[in-house]
Amino acid sequence: MEVLGTHWLRRIIARIPPLTVYEAQDTRTGTPVMVIKGAEGRPLEGPDLLPFLEALEGAWVLEWPLGAVPLSHYLGVADLERLAVWVRAMAQALKGLEAQGVAYAPRAELCLVKGRRVWLAGAGLKALGGDGRQALLELARALAGPRWEEFPLREALERGDLEALGTPQEAVSEVRSEEPPQPEPTHEPKKRPLPVEEETPPEPPGPLPEEASPSPPSRPKVIRIEEKDEPPFAVVEPKRSRRSFLWLLSLFLLVLLGVFLLRPRPQGQGPYAMEFRTEPPSEKAEVYLLEAPTGSQLQPGILLLTAPGRVEVDVPGVYRLRIRVPGRDPVDYLLEVPGPPLTIRVR
Repeated sequence: MEVLGTHWLRRIIARIPPLTVYEAQDTRTGTPVMVIKGAEGRPLEGPDLLPFLEALEGAWVLEWPLGAVPLSHYLGVADLERLAVWVRAMAQALKGLEAQGVAYAPRAELCLVKGRRVWLAGAGLKALGGDGRQALLELARALAGPRWEEFPLREALERGDLEALGTPQEAVSEVRSEEPPQPEPTHEPKKRPLPVEEETPPEPPGPLPEEASPSPPSRPKVIRIEEKDEPPFAVVEPKRSRRSFLWLLSLFLLVLLGVFLLRPRPQGQGPYAMEFRTEPPSEKAEVYLLEAPTGSQLQPGILLLTAPGRVEVDVPGVYRLRIRVPGRDPVDYLLEVPGPPLTIRVR
């Protein structure tokens, strides 16, 4: 592994002469970064550009957002709805660069995505200059793959019309509250009120006649029977048998065992199973662990399994994996656990 300054160059993700792009890690903080060696130019800033951190010996160090992956992971398999959001965001970034007089051609390896967010890397480098509109068209066609004809932004990209692509933000629809229609009044014949006679309240009852107070009852006679505290015979207490003691001890242990077995268990604890499949099924792929979520006891760098197969992990979260197939470049992948099975397509 090569080290540049305080950055550990983990792997090469692109070679664009004279540039070599690395996925790296800051040895001081452990955060991921992107290192571009052979960089010549002026770094630019923007909301859709990777933030510039520092320059080291002819190299640029850019911030790598946590959880983001290169856009090249979705070549030929990108979801069209999410691809439309990415293309609109990149079109807005290219329009901003054109307004500054900067020519930039985006590359799949230098565009990072996370969900619906996309970042462009290397804006301002001389080696990445070119026709940004044509590069965006080729990039979108490569990501859509066989579904390119179904892509809704295809015609605007083929015309090179960045303004027609719109903005990546979704329109917010206004909801108007409508009052429920009032029922029409119905004309009903008037009813004559019935006569009501007022009733006089009954008179309160008069006071009860005084009665002679009864004479107090006579006090009952109390008869006391004195008994001696000591019984007239000797009291002999039976000895507790050893067998009854053992029986009570066994019953107590059984109750403790039942409480332990029937106690409520916390829900959602591990282990968690991850299933890997290959397509075609005859292919084999080695899956290595690069990063594990907080709380996991798994050590980075271990071989989890050889797909197809199934492996169990100890905590839920996002795992960063590296998938190796004989004869092909390794691919890094972020897998969220628990989740559906992962299919490794070998093309």
